[in-house]
Amino acid sequence: MSLLLKAVQLEKTHHQGDQALVIFKDISLALHRGEIVALVGPSGSGKSTLLQMIGLLDRPTNGSVMILAKDAGVMNDDERTLMRRHKIGFVYQFHFLQPEFSALENVMIPQLIAGISKVKAREEAMKLLSEMGLAHRVHHRPARLSGGEQQRVAIARALANHPVILLADEPTGNLDPQTSAEVFDVLLNRVRSAGIGAIIATHNMELAQKMDRILIMNNGQLQEQRAA
Repeated sequence: MSLLLKAVQLEKTHHQGDQALVIFKDISLALHRGEIVALVGPSGSGKSTLLQMIGLLDRPTNGSVMILAKDAGVMNDDERTLMRRHKIGFVYQFHFLQPEFSALENVMIPQLIAGISKVKAREEAMKLLSEMGLAHRVHHRPARLSGGEQQRVAIARALANHPVILLADEPTGNLDPQTSAEVFDVLLNRVRSAGIGAIIATHNMELAQKMDRILIMNNGQLQEQRAA
């Protein structure tokens, strides 16, 4: 199935007393297998809110989200959780690794939650971390890893359950420019080799130009431009 995700006329409105604050409205987009899409826009434009909508972490005020041709609007909370667990990977600006566990254990945890055996989870975690250039750091806890290494562990964790969709919210926004470029290249290469679809929010237009197309979020609207 080429079409992985389709959002139609999404709207998100917050109500504060008698006032309604519209974050965005009439947002539509699609994501296909093997496609990497940049989501750019100023702070506060709604990028993170949109990722939460299409990642089934929040529900839109209006509109629909289809994941693998299934309408998320009719799913109950358990069904949404299972869809996120098995089909969607998330990477955030802050790595959110569990500090008391090693890099290896952090990548094993989502697999164990999904019911994978400890032996297979360890094997997959070792494979992913090796591909991220961290084979020599697998037994280190987050506090002993650099910022770039921590974020690569977070990417490996997001890919551990073989999602078909990856959503990343400023995944290198907390890193220095050189480390940001290195981590970003690792992320793009791993996503392309896995053949999944990805939407990556970033402020960095130089990084955005490395992707297949660019969605620009501004004033509650979404415009598309082709990457260079």
